[in-house]
Amino acid sequence: MTRTDTVVASSRYVRIAVITFLAAVLPMLLTVELLAAHIGQTTREVVQASECRGDGCELSAVVVRTVTELEDRGLNCRSKPALTDTIVFEWNNDDVEVIDFAAALEASSNSAGWVRQYCLPPG
Repeated sequence: MTRTDTVVASSRYVRIAVITFLAAVLPMLLTVELLAAHIGQTTREVVQASECRGDGCELSAVVVRTVTELEDRGLNCRSKPALTDTIVFEWNNDDVEVIDFAAALEASSNSAGWVRQYCLPPG
């Protein structure tokens, strides 16, 4: 094998290595770019029009009464989500109940009803 044969063989291995490297790295870079483009985006709307029912997003009289009772006990109720174990939940059958966060999460995930108010202790 002469020197030119060695150079030709070496450059051939270099080209194969570069092509293999690019073939392996480019899909990974593309995947990272696609994932980075989706970070921070929601996959579905959290509040849907169907959750507001026919009369809009207004609270029913039972929900208003329950919230008033809780506020009379010193809690601060709001519609903005918060981590609390005092949640006013309206079931699909129009029953209103005060449940904890885990129960509200499970029930709303199963489309069993709607979280109406989150009630927090003062402070």
